[in-house]
Amino acid sequence: MKRRHRVPKIRPKRQGKAIKFESDLQLNWLKLVPRVKNYRIQSVNFLTIAGDAPKDFTTDKEYRPGHRSRTNPYDKFIAKVGSKFYPLESITEQLITRIGQSFGLKIADSKLRIINGQVRFLSRYFLKGGEQLTHGAEIYEYSLGKENYQELSDRKREAEYFTFQMTRETIHQLFPSEGVGIVGLYIEMLAFDALIGHNDRHPYNWGVIVPIRKKSKPRFAPVFDTARALYWNIPESKIVIMNKDEAAFDAYIRKCSPPVGWDRAKNVAFFDLIGLIWNDFPEYRKHIDKFLDQRKMDDVEAIITKEFRTLISEDRCELIKKCLHRRQKLLIEAISICKGE
Repeated sequence: MKRRHRVPKIRPKRQGKAIKFESDLQLNWLKLVPRVKNYRIQSVNFLTIAGDAPKDFTTDKEYRPGHRSRTNPYDKFIAKVGSKFYPLESITEQLITRIGQSFGLKIADSKLRIINGQVRFLSRYFLKGGEQLTHGAEIYEYSLGKENYQELSDRKREAEYFTFQMTRETIHQLFPSEGVGIVGLYIEMLAFDALIGHNDRHPYNWGVIVPIRKKSKPRFAPVFDTARALYWNIPESKIVIMNKDEAAFDAYIRKCSPPVGWDRAKNVAFFDLIGLIWNDFPEYRKHIDKFLDQRKMDDVEAIITKEFRTLISEDRCELIKKCLHRRQKLLIEAISICKGE
């Protein structure tokens, strides 16, 4: 009897995502970033996801240390390619995730992996069955009406019109029982953005998870889409200059603007906004105070050195640390002014 040979299935080679601009520091990423071996990938067309970064919906079966079994169920991720400054955009977003976790921020878990030969930022999919994400834009639509909100959005005037007070009031109207908790985590997101200098918190970059069948309570979604901070698109030559030029360093620190304003105040600075919230809403102070802990910054420095020293240059490591310390100092000073110190 002849032995039949099994013909292996040949998977079609997948094309990588288009890269708009590559960062000037390019290393052997295939050696530095782990490759996902057992995964499935599909389009994100079935998801309501904003943003222009090329992405896929991915599931993988990687072993997690400490997990009871090596036969894990598939974990779900949104796999993005940082095409505007590849791959530094993705590396920076992973670094920001780790900073947020160090400060106890509720942020979407993530990891860097190679898929189809490209470095990708994998953000864990946080919706469960029977849940949907209500974006900040939809929350504002409830307050203004869809047409009025769309007009503001088209004119890119959301930050001029929406204030913290208006946002808080609208959240309480939509989610009366859970409003206090949701607003508290919204404030944590704002305080963290001020700490890292995130400049892209538009109303599609945050939201509330809402149950479809009311078996669970609405809750603020884990913070997501936080790549645009900490020199994510600055070339190495300018990083070297900013490390030496105090004026250039200060200019970068100051140019970050908050996504919302303050009633009866015009062009309020980001640090001042956090100070005003701390002063006028004492019930939320604990959500801000957690980012003022200077001991946590020591932990962040250790994370940057241990986990990212092979992925970014030494100059960039040092500038990011310097930036975080300065921004935390400015945040502390804004609170101190409100305290009258």
